Amino acid sequence: MKNIDAIRLVHFSLALAVVSFSQIVVAQQDWHAKVGAETPDMGRQALAFLPNEIWIHSGDSVTWTFNSDEIHTLSLLVIGQIFPAFALGCPGFSVGSASFDGSTCVTTPPSVKGNPSFTVTFPETGNFKVQCLVHNTMNGVVHVLVPAAALPHDQAFYDKEAANEERDLLTDSDHATSSDSKGMSMAHSSDMVSVRVLAETNRLSGARPKLAASSGSTLAAAHVSAGVGEIASTPGGLQTSSLVRFVKGKITIHAGDTVEWGNHDPEEPHTITFGPAPANIFIPSPNVSQDADGGLSATLTSPSDAVNSGLIEQALDDQPGKPVNSDPDNSIGAPFNPTYFRVKFLQPGTYNYECLLHDNLGMVGQVLVLP
Repeated sequence: MKNIDAIRLVHFSLALAVVSFSQIVVAQQDWHAKVGAETPDMGRQALAFLPNEIWIHSGDSVTWTFNSDEIHTLSLLVIGQIFPAFALGCPGFSVGSASFDGSTCVTTPPSVKGNPSFTVTFPETGNFKVQCLVHNTMNGVVHVLVPAAALPHDQAFYDKEAANEERDLLTDSDHATSSDSKGMSMAHSSDMVSVRVLAETNRLSGARPKLAASSGSTLAAAHVSAGVGEIASTPGGLQTSSLVRFVKGKITIHAGDTVEWGNHDPEEPHTITFGPAPANIFIPSPNVSQDADGGLSATLTSPSDAVNSGLIEQALDDQPGKPVNSDPDNSIGAPFNPTYFRVKFLQPGTYNYECLLHDNLGMVGQVLVLP
């Protein structure tokens, strides 16, 4: 009888151990999220973690899948760490998987759709900021709770939240659209140019004659928006909706006319480049000069000429304790932030140009110069 009781006790203990082990296994859940999103033509980019806020238990992991052809990093930095350049990592890179407890930074290399997913395990409780080192207005948060705490949402909720955020960012109705030919890979669903960009063009047209008369600047015959974007916000962080296209970028002018490009995106820098890419794409080529109003300008005599604008971008917001007009990668050697680039075309011909940062996404344009 005692032997039977002993056997029963052993069986009960084993069963209890199995149940306990099963509970531990279930507690170590792997959650799923996305990094970036894009439209089928890659013209609209969601610079976002989708969703950008998630609650998990300590010991759980999150697997992020890169979901666009624009480069991003998945980075978790240490509190007080200097924001590193994306090309250097934090320093160095992790591939495949990593563990983050807040003491040592973790980052993927710059990755795009098709690259392996990245899994991060969170062994300690806390609220951890997730960042992209390429886009400083792309961030989120992972709330790591003790295993006994009830989680507010399940994976189905996060899948739905990610889909809603992706839809909102990629279908932003007041973004500009391009009606250039499909042969240029720049066509969109509408021929409308947003009121915002149209108003800016009208403002420039009205103000430029006075500027030309007083400062010697050349009056532009046409204006092209080099990208359009808006920053959105959730309680978890910032997301950016970007149109990586030259809006009305295929234009026709006459010999002697000047075209002006301006960047309407608060996050994405762009270049306006005619001819081969220079060794340093971030700074203007030697044949670019600065106008009295701070814009950059160049002159092309034939379609075989080459010129590069360097980065045309908005200056980052200044913050206390940081250098004024700084950026996460000061090594690019851009001492100022020109907001406009102007080119005067002297001879008839077809002049093709591109953004060297986003030509792989289809950001190209063309200037047809008539006699």
